[in-house]
Amino acid sequence: MAEGTHDDAAADVLILGASFAGIELVHQLRRSARGRGLKITVVDRQAEHPYIPLVQERLVGRIDPGKAVLPTRRCVEQKAAARYVVGDVVELDPDRKEVVLASGQRLRGRFIVVALGSVLAPPAGIEGAERFVDYKFEGEFASAADRLAALLGPDGEATRRVSSGDGPYREGEASGPAGERPEIVVVGGGISGVELAGELARLARVRPAGWRAPKVTLVHSGARLVPNLCERAGRKAERHLRAQGVELRLNTRLTRLAAGTASVRPVGPGGDATDVPCDMAFWSGGVRPAPVLAKLPLPRTAAGWLAVGPTLQCFATPKPTRPDIFAIGDAARVQSATGEWPTMQRAIECLWQAWLTADNLTRLAREAPDYPHGVPPLRPHKLREDFPHGVSIGDKSLVVYGRLVVDFAAVNIWFRRFLMRQYIRRYS
Repeated sequence: MAEGTHDDAAADVLILGASFAGIELVHQLRRSARGRGLKITVVDRQAEHPYIPLVQERLVGRIDPGKAVLPTRRCVEQKAAARYVVGDVVELDPDRKEVVLASGQRLRGRFIVVALGSVLAPPAGIEGAERFVDYKFEGEFASAADRLAALLGPDGEATRRVSSGDGPYREGEASGPAGERPEIVVVGGGISGVELAGELARLARVRPAGWRAPKVTLVHSGARLVPNLCERAGRKAERHLRAQGVELRLNTRLTRLAAGTASVRPVGPGGDATDVPCDMAFWSGGVRPAPVLAKLPLPRTAAGWLAVGPTLQCFATPKPTRPDIFAIGDAARVQSATGEWPTMQRAIECLWQAWLTADNLTRLAREAPDYPHGVPPLRPHKLREDFPHGVSIGDKSLVVYGRLVVDFAAVNIWFRRFLMRQYIRRYS
């Protein structure tokens, strides 16, 4: 372990990561009598967290950026009466149950819960991948919003307006002159890519004063959009995007980004690469394990995610030897005798896992740390393969559950904003 400052005030529960899974775990622990008696320390690289499901709308100024951010540190310290440490985890010793931060600070806990999430990042094989505009995390978002506003708002006023949190602009406030249309490429035809392309395309109809409407191209390697949903949802998403002016390039891969161009090639053998105009590009083609996971001496899957058992414990042996280390949220993949469980990688799944882990932690906390009477049995996670999806597509919006697809924009858009307000109110 690296040399550093040791924190003698060990926590009962040390939570690494404070996004959906981490903050909900704190909330659930504080709801129970036994959980309220536990000393909790939370570590995260950010003091605030944007509401990820609506980050696309926040990026274009459709919702007020300042009202779509959870002041996580303040919530944890004031409402939950827990400790919050801003820092990057660089090491973990599972035997000592100790972590080291980039600052050199060492933290210990009787229980450790890894909830370090995922990153939205392209594969390394794309030449010029560093040209993608990152937008998921709070620091990335501020830069992305400024860059987008600088591209679309030539006088700079739009830049200040979006990044300062003075928005959102009112519906129909200003359409502005069409002017030269900047070219924006979105890569990835899953829910995130469809939603981002839809929000960018919507700027052709309503946008902040002074902005130009971009021309939007969506590149997707599959034959249909939102492939994790039913075919009917994919057809509707395609129809809505085309109607709003999005150029769709399906069965197509992006191979290179360069100044002013994006090179794309048909999927499969043969087919020549084509250059399409590109003033800005966003990657929405899927998430990857956070780089720090590769540094932690915890079981991992072949793809680099943390491998956990059905109880969400990292060392899921028949006779528990390290029962006090858990992983939840995007970072974890459940392994069982039947193989790896499917994951939705959605906020609701993070909440379910946090509820279960809070219950299991309080069960373990009833026992002495060395478990003289053996490790008590814990509840397993319940496999849920589907849950209703809301997909916003610019002015349109779908609710999808199994093969049911409801095209009801007004209600779904309102409901998604309602969920955001409830999320922030829940922890504040």
